[in-house]
Amino acid sequence: MTRVVVAGELASDEGHAQATLRRFLQPALGAALLALAFALIGLLTSMLRAVDTSVYRPDDAWLVALVLLASLPVALVHRWPLAVLAVVMAAVVAEALAGYAVVGVGVWAAGAALFVAAAFGSTWELVLSGLIAAGGLVALYVGAEGDLEWTEMAVSWAAFSFTWTIGAIVRVYRAVAARAESRAELFAADREARAREAVANERARLARELHDSVGHALNVIVLHAGGAQRVLEAKPALAQEALGSIETAGRQALGDIERMLGILRTTEDEPIYDAQPDLGRLDDLLARVREAGLPVELRVEGTPQALSASLGLSAYRIVQEALTNTLKHAGKAHSVVTMTWAPGRLDIEVVDDGRGVTAAPSAGGGRGLVGIRERVLLFGGELLVGPRPEGGFGVWARLPFETTDRGWRPAPGRRGGRERDEMRRLSL
Repeated sequence: MTRVVVAGELASDEGHAQATLRRFLQPALGAALLALAFALIGLLTSMLRAVDTSVYRPDDAWLVALVLLASLPVALVHRWPLAVLAVVMAAVVAEALAGYAVVGVGVWAAGAALFVAAAFGSTWELVLSGLIAAGGLVALYVGAEGDLEWTEMAVSWAAFSFTWTIGAIVRVYRAVAARAESRAELFAADREARAREAVANERARLARELHDSVGHALNVIVLHAGGAQRVLEAKPALAQEALGSIETAGRQALGDIERMLGILRTTEDEPIYDAQPDLGRLDDLLARVREAGLPVELRVEGTPQALSASLGLSAYRIVQEALTNTLKHAGKAHSVVTMTWAPGRLDIEVVDDGRGVTAAPSAGGGRGLVGIRERVLLFGGELLVGPRPEGGFGVWARLPFETTDRGWRPAPGRRGGRERDEMRRLSL
């Protein structure tokens, strides 16, 4: 019992230590502690140092104010790094212009703000932080009194340049990591959608099998029941045989029903499937693709028409599969999606200017270009895919449909329509 209590206490202490460490690593608390440390070091330095009054202005209350102005704003560096950098550099330059010997802690605080602005700010903040730091150093060199060695200037300039470069590298790494995460999320969502669609198709197939099996059994039961009723008095043995057949057919149908329901049954309390996407959600798809690092442009020609649910879903999936293929295999590329509406048909074109390599089916469960081909052939359409002569890869699909009094539906035709058994080269 004692050992269990001790182990529990150790685990509790370890969890408390980790929670305390996480609190200290919070940006706001870390920035506040850093600002406090800079302020204390600056105040101690200004009080304890000996200044050559023949060269520099004696330390006084104004210097203390400038030291605090160059250190305390660091507490807000996680919110406004560029503004903090500008204030700190201005305070350091003011020390030099006022004739004081510059307190080094202000330069450290400026370096910290420069790193945060370069590493965690936007692109324009990255550029402006470098300009502010360079301008502040130049003003500091010009305004400093006394003998300022060129080696000191070179060292301070190199230190600020190194800090800015490291911040820029961290920013690039964070951008690449975020883009890779978005791309991984997009691929995972695509695989999940494919898996859900495969499950839905399988359940539909099982439902058809169940219908066929039960329908056959009921036909057998009806026929044998009618025959047994007619021969019940004249030929009881034959009627008894018919009743046996009815029992057998009923048991087989019951077994099929139990087996199919066991497969179709789900143990989850919440619904599994979301609403099926269509062309109305195409903008959301393109936004996710752009977040994953592929610039996409959407062009719409003609007047959009209302499509049936199945045709709208297929058009959406064709665009999704083509863009996923570009993300996986085109490298650094730019893609254009063109939706051309014409009477009785919708033409979908997805082209890119990447490497132009035909993709194999995805190992993660997606069906890629094969899935596109099956969708097009299902509606009797046409498909052209392949490398483009001017570079890159292209997918062109035509989905025919016709209008009726009840809305839009796929155009009739033999299964597969004018299918392309070979993947043909695009001439776009």
